[in-house]
Amino acid sequence: MTSTSPSLTAVRTRIQAAVDDGVWPAVQFAVARHNEILAFESFGDAKESDRFCLFSATKPIMASLVWQLLGEGLLGLETRVAEVWPEFAAHGKDAITVEQVLLHTCGLPQGVIDRAAVVDREARAACMADWKLDWEPGSRYEYHAFSAHWVLAELVHRVTGQDYREALRGRVLDPLGLMRLELGVPEGRQGDLKKVTATGKHPIDTLEALLGRPVDEAVLEANEANVQAVANDPELVAAGVPGANAFADAASVALFYQELLWNSTELWRPDVLADATGRIRNDFPDPVRAGARANRSIGLIISGPDDGTELRIPSREAALPMRPFGGCTSERGFGHGGAGGQSAWADPETGLSFCLLTSGMDRDVLADHERHIAIESSVAQGE
Repeated sequence: MTSTSPSLTAVRTRIQAAVDDGVWPAVQFAVARHNEILAFESFGDAKESDRFCLFSATKPIMASLVWQLLGEGLLGLETRVAEVWPEFAAHGKDAITVEQVLLHTCGLPQGVIDRAAVVDREARAACMADWKLDWEPGSRYEYHAFSAHWVLAELVHRVTGQDYREALRGRVLDPLGLMRLELGVPEGRQGDLKKVTATGKHPIDTLEALLGRPVDEAVLEANEANVQAVANDPELVAAGVPGANAFADAASVALFYQELLWNSTELWRPDVLADATGRIRNDFPDPVRAGARANRSIGLIISGPDDGTELRIPSREAALPMRPFGGCTSERGFGHGGAGGQSAWADPETGLSFCLLTSGMDRDVLADHERHIAIESSVAQGE
């Protein structure tokens, strides 16, 4: 693949259409191979100097810090969180392991940190210790949007003596030369961060047909506002939500994924990295993806075999495939997405890594999914 490949021409065309339609006001994408950027481009009102909120595409970056600690023996996958943090055992949480936290199977998907506690480590720890289980750890999968990575952040502090943001910077981001990838951007340095806006319309009729119940648009809008705050609230951005609001340009993320392919700086012990990027440890059904297998490793989603799971949408002719990353990476492809259409992945079969970042949260999540399938399939199949 080169910057003039027909596949990238198709990517540009589809991105520009989303910009012209107003659903993606600002966009960056990057493609890398052999630790080099093949393409890095901006659309709409974006500049290459801008950085975007990664939302949950932050999660593998935070997990990569934990992989280091696993390699050094400071943590183990079977380590119980309460061994490191005794207060966490309250309310029946004593058996939760580090592995279960990384796999989103620890039974705390609804765990919330009080707003005031976000910037106060002791208050955060007390808040987490008071969490109660939603279900038995290890018995099922449900996406832990915020809770799991707050637990990881506290574990990092307890075994290294460092704030999780400092540890991530010193142990991972600085050694990789990723100065523009940052978790916890101080308020005085937020001028290059793109604000996130909601665009388009909620497909209420379609959602009600899919769910079989009425949908309250006011609830959707409230959730929307909470998600946007993670990217737009200066205090939350400075705090650095460990699974939700790192900021970067697309090129930096694509290069991070190159390092997961090659480990050229030997940042991670090879067996730990191979496990993280190649071993599916959680294949529970994913309720959000029509029951498709979760295909989670200790920090990433792995493409895995195509099990044919589709989301059949009333009033639309085509069903949406639920396989990750456009459905066209090899079975060994790995990565993670984020709210608002953020996406990042790498494919060991082709050596390509890809990142797409946007400032627009399309309210029509089904149309956004279709858009991503088209774009990411073009990259994954490109030559």
